[in-house]
Amino acid sequence: MTALVQHIAEPAQKAFASFADFCVYDVWYSSDEKKDKSFVGIRIEDNQPKIYFPMGYRASKPPEDICKRDFYQLIAVLNDKSLQSYFSEEDLKKSQLDFPFYAYLSVLQYYLDFGYFVESETIYKKGFSGKISWQRTIKRIKPQIVKDEEGHDQVVYLNLITRKTSYREDNLITLVHKFCVKESARLIGPLYGISENEVEEPELLFDYELFAEVIQDKIAATFNDKHLELFHAMLKMVRYLGNKENRGEDASENESLFGVNTFAPIWEAMVDKIFGKLPQGVAKDKFNPHLRWNNGCRDEKLDESEEEIVLNDPKRSTLRPDTIMVMGEGVYILDSKYYKYGLTRFNSHLPGAESVCKQMAYAEYVEKMLGDPSTSLHSAQDDSSPKPIYNAFIMPYCADAEGASASSATFQMKRVGYIYGDWKNVKDENRPYHKIHCILLDMKSVMRNYANSPTAQSELAGVIGD
Repeated sequence: MTALVQHIAEPAQKAFASFADFCVYDVWYSSDEKKDKSFVGIRIEDNQPKIYFPMGYRASKPPEDICKRDFYQLIAVLNDKSLQSYFSEEDLKKSQLDFPFYAYLSVLQYYLDFGYFVESETIYKKGFSGKISWQRTIKRIKPQIVKDEEGHDQVVYLNLITRKTSYREDNLITLVHKFCVKESARLIGPLYGISENEVEEPELLFDYELFAEVIQDKIAATFNDKHLELFHAMLKMVRYLGNKENRGEDASENESLFGVNTFAPIWEAMVDKIFGKLPQGVAKDKFNPHLRWNNGCRDEKLDESEEEIVLNDPKRSTLRPDTIMVMGEGVYILDSKYYKYGLTRFNSHLPGAESVCKQMAYAEYVEKMLGDPSTSLHSAQDDSSPKPIYNAFIMPYCADAEGASASSATFQMKRVGYIYGDWKNVKDENRPYHKIHCILLDMKSVMRNYANSPTAQSELAGVIGD
């Protein structure tokens, strides 16, 4: 990342005016119905890269140096495998996270630092032109013994073995590198201030089998760490292009390069990492309610029947709360919603009846399990009074846009109200979960640090309990 920062920090001003020109923070607000407002990541549009940030990251475009830091943070989040593990198979299919972004960066970085990779070989010959190889000279050349002016014997070599480096610019690995540099410049060159037209046209058309074989041969015979890093990056590029070719995908003027078509799974994953807290020995799936089926003969879990295993129907999947936070003073059931409410304050952007009913079902199930002495949840609670159960929706907002002052807290959050069903008694003090609190959490602070945080957990419990 250091070299990347260095190169982007000094873009070629002759080609591009500002790195900030590539950054888009407010696409969610666009009134253009043809505009994709859900994509987050890097997309090629009209042969230029565009960097789309999630809603709530910033209210307006910041100065150049801040844009660059935001870019590094976005790439790190999108590239985090621990967050991707939260994705469903459908989410993964819709995402474009297989693009080897860092491989493209490495190839372009090497070109900026050293030019094209040119294979060299050392040639030894007799003569005085070149750097002397004393080891070979001593082994192969017979010295002459002469006397100096004082009559002392001296060893003199009337011929020498010298060495020089010969570069083979027509070598296949060089031609493959030229192809990779051109491809890198085409897709991400502008981020470095490099135009595609500034690098040479490749002499070879893409040939997966040839390119992969040439690179793998070099990896097997190379011990130079810098060269190995380059070759591995090139191999990742070639494999990506080969897979893309096999899928029949062609480059287009508007091409999703690296990112996700919905940021919701990542928002859910980050919130769960920060606030997820379970008693020791209690698995998260203990909080999952199940549908059951009784045909008069037997009673079984509908979503775990043999038929469901065969059909693998996602519509029949178990209900799964996003995040469970068990604190000393209560159980908190959190549902992460990547909704616009924190930015618009429109009631139409709040969670709907389906989400509310699910939260009620989760809470009622946990209440039942806490009261059942045979369950691990019951044994996890204190011997005193049962834990109160709280419900909350966690939605993003932009603290900067609201003029929030600097806070010592790791995350800026606030409670803006609660949703309830009019069929429930919200004054029932024994069932505080009838109120589903709406908590706004600053997007930027979450993306910068989504490690598990006891401090943030205590703060959230306090905000919900206010």
